[in-house]
Formats: sequence, structure tokens, C-alpha cells
Amino acid sequence: MPNQQTPWVRHGALALSQGKSILLDTTEWFAWLEQGTSFCYSGAHPLIRLTVRREKRRQQFYWYAYCKWESKLHNIYLGKSQQLTQERLDHACLTIEQRIHKSQASILASS
Repeated sequence: MPNQQTPWVRHGALALSQGKSILLDTTEWFAWLEQGTSFCYSGAHPLIRLTVRREKRRQQFYWYAYCKWESKLHNIYLGKSQQLTQERLDHACLTIEQRIHKSQASILASS
């Protein structure tokens, strides 16, 4: 469960404290990404909720998404801030959902 202070992205907007929100894929969104450290994303795939974190690797910052499903942590690389669009986030949800179904299918096949 994410921290209650972690901002959420739902319906194409980042909800911040004090009732403020930022629409995705806008100049304000990309500016926020340069300062933000994490947020939760609930997009077009209702069963998948991502925790998205900005991490420093090789002296640069990159965004990664994480999703825990049935005690297994799935992750996916999202890219640099300027690559973090709503389309990219929805694609990450779809990719993780496909990984989950594939792993469930292999478990059932081996039973």
C-alpha cells in the first residue's frame, strides 16, 4: 500500500495536496517529474496499480514502475522524465499485466 502522501495519477491528472492537479503530458507535468520522486498510477488497466519511482543510476535519474501481484514484485523501466507520458505509463501497465498472465499460465501448465 502506498504512503498516503504519495501523489496519485488517475484519469490523466496528477493529484497533489491542497486540491491541485497537473494534467499529464503538459509542460507542467514534465517540470514536476524533474523534481518529484514517486507517484502511484492507476490507468487504463484497472487491475494494475503502479508505484513509479525516480531512481539514480549511472549518475542520471530514470523512472521505474513497480507492481506487486500475489507476493511477486514486477518492475519495468520507464525511461527519463521527458519520456514519461501517459501512453508510456499505460503501456507499462499492459506489459506488467501480460507478464502476470504469462507467469500464471506457466504455473497452471506445470501443475
